Amino acid sequence: MKSLWRRIKRLFERIKPTPPTQQGMGIALQVTGLFLLAILLLIFLSGSLALGSVLGSIFIVSGFIGFAFLGRLSFQLTQRLHPGVRWGLLLFGMGALPYLGGFGSPGSWLIGACLLLSIMMIGGGLASQAKWGWRWHNAAFTLFGSIGAIGIAVAFVVSGWHVDEAIEWSPMTSSQLDIANPAELGSYAVERYTYGSGSDPHRPEFGEAVSFVADSVDAEKLLDGWSSGAGWSRSRYWGFGPEALPLQGRAFVPAGDGPFPVVLIVHGNHLMEDYSDAGYAYLGEHFASRGFVTVSVDQNYLNSSLADSLSFFDGGLEKENDARGWLLLKHLQQLSRWNEEDGHPWSGKLDLERVVLIGHSRGGEAVSEAAVFNRLSAYPDDATLKFDFDFGIQGIVAIAPVDHQYHPRGRPTVPTDVSYLVLHGSHDGDVNSFAGAALYSRLRFDRCGTCFKAGIYLIGANHGQFNTSWGRRDAPAPFSNLFNLSPIMSTEAQQDFAVATIATFLQATLRDDVLSQAALASPDRMHQVLPPDARYLSQFRHATDVVLADFEEDADVASTTNPDGRIVAENLALWRESEIEMKWRGSDNAAAVIGWNGELEEASFSLVLSKPRALPANSSIAFALAMSDATPGEVDDYETPEQIDFSVVLTDTAGRQGRLPLSLRRPLLPKVKPIVYKLDLLDEDPPTEVVFQRYRFDVAEWWEEEPQLDLTSIAQLSLVFDRTEAGVLIVDDIVLSKEGF
Repeated sequence: MKSLWRRIKRLFERIKPTPPTQQGMGIALQVTGLFLLAILLLIFLSGSLALGSVLGSIFIVSGFIGFAFLGRLSFQLTQRLHPGVRWGLLLFGMGALPYLGGFGSPGSWLIGACLLLSIMMIGGGLASQAKWGWRWHNAAFTLFGSIGAIGIAVAFVVSGWHVDEAIEWSPMTSSQLDIANPAELGSYAVERYTYGSGSDPHRPEFGEAVSFVADSVDAEKLLDGWSSGAGWSRSRYWGFGPEALPLQGRAFVPAGDGPFPVVLIVHGNHLMEDYSDAGYAYLGEHFASRGFVTVSVDQNYLNSSLADSLSFFDGGLEKENDARGWLLLKHLQQLSRWNEEDGHPWSGKLDLERVVLIGHSRGGEAVSEAAVFNRLSAYPDDATLKFDFDFGIQGIVAIAPVDHQYHPRGRPTVPTDVSYLVLHGSHDGDVNSFAGAALYSRLRFDRCGTCFKAGIYLIGANHGQFNTSWGRRDAPAPFSNLFNLSPIMSTEAQQDFAVATIATFLQATLRDDVLSQAALASPDRMHQVLPPDARYLSQFRHATDVVLADFEEDADVASTTNPDGRIVAENLALWRESEIEMKWRGSDNAAAVIGWNGELEEASFSLVLSKPRALPANSSIAFALAMSDATPGEVDDYETPEQIDFSVVLTDTAGRQGRLPLSLRRPLLPKVKPIVYKLDLLDEDPPTEVVFQRYRFDVAEWWEEEPQLDLTSIAQLSLVFDRTEAGVLIVDDIVLSKEGF
């Protein structure tokens, strides 16, 4: 032991940093810190100079003041270190801190610590070799440090790497609908206009080249944060304050007399100076060619800016989605005035009783606020602001939306009696959670008999590619280099999918096209008109659906939404009802969690009807399913199955049964686990979340399987777990649907 201890002491004495080694460490840290600072300065100037030389100077001076303060503090804390190392740590910290703090995850700090150690090993090892000659431990330090630094640099620079996914996705096995391809351009020629203040200082299309001059509106009662330094800089940049927000938009108008339905598209949050409204021209052109007046609304003046850092305490604008939604309604008011103005080119061309609002990101929540405000008499947070809208908003589309930002009366908004479509990408690096599923759960149909709601989770889609100017990177540089871009689908395919599905929604809502509604009820039935290799999960509910069980009614697991039913379970290893949690927060939705294992007899989960039902052969039964990661009771070495199959059984009052395998459509697949970041340790969110897939079976299919089944007297619907030995699934929204849905 003494000999071993002497060897260890001798090794530590050899590798103990000498003054030349420490000087080498300091030089390496200083060079790296200056390099990182140079990159930050280039990024910083490219954005801040857009604000004008005065604001750019303020940012630079403010940054150096902050760095000077940190430098003074660090020097006080590192008095015992070698001066070169002290300066090196200061410069390295100044260069690396914005990267680490901006991303904020524990994993990013670990990467920063590894880079720091690698740079010190490289500098110290090279300096020692220069002073003392080649020694194995100095060479080893240099080698290991180089491997670490090069590895981090390569990982930061490359776009990412392909990851083999755990699921083998395939479309549902369904007969295809005879539907016209919604992705094809329509027959209308498209006229292009802009409207706005006529005095925009940055964009001629809203300035001297504007087609029509529009009114400005006073939004002071809806906006918090347009004040202090950030508000001053925002007003200086745009030339107006919150009391005079301009109504500006890019309009795509079908050539012809009309009247045409109206579609408004609004962007979400992005760098204010990097204008977002032009990024939906591909949607505007397409929809206008199909006979919809489409306007891409400019709300860039509500977006984030480097100028927000001038408000050290309030951080600039926040929770402004109510203002974003209200502005959409003010745009509709402006369009209404032009529609009624004799001699205006749009006079009589706009049908404001047929309106759809489309929003992306924060705009995806804004459209739901607009749908609620449209029917209110006053602003809920300040009733002195009167509302007088009542436009014919028939549908809203949310693209990768946020949710829960605006809470009237401290509660989430609940739109009613409008149709709803939500699109979300599995590889969204901004809104990482399927937040729009919560609004899908809350949205109600009180009086509308033709309304519906549809949710589509597009596997491989990111946040930004739905806007042509946002692109594949869902964060600004340098943080975007931490995303794994390789698994993201192509820009063309993602936008083509958006065009096809939203065009189908417009056809379904604004033209009451039942076939288009049926296509959204089961997108697999229009799979042939979607982009090749498109992969997705989908949900759907129609106002006419008869809900048998949605598990929202009470805490009794045996009760059902329909008062004539009850739940009966046999041989289950797990059975409960619970709120469904998403990555960020709850989904405002409850469902049943059921599990079984092969150690028990055949398990089943049945909905028993006290009053037998007559089911028309052209109707259907649908339910939403998702696989769970839970363990089904006391099972040794349980692993989540690669897929789950079971039998769906209809039983009549005489006990005759029709039995269909779930795999007649598609086996249930595991939850999607997107690799959004290059390293898992960078992701603070859970790796997966519950996304439901709707399964739909025509009643006639059971009858064909068992011709003796009496469809006029159905007494029970059962999920019989006879095909996969063990598993846990989540079931929701068991409904009877009319023909086509």
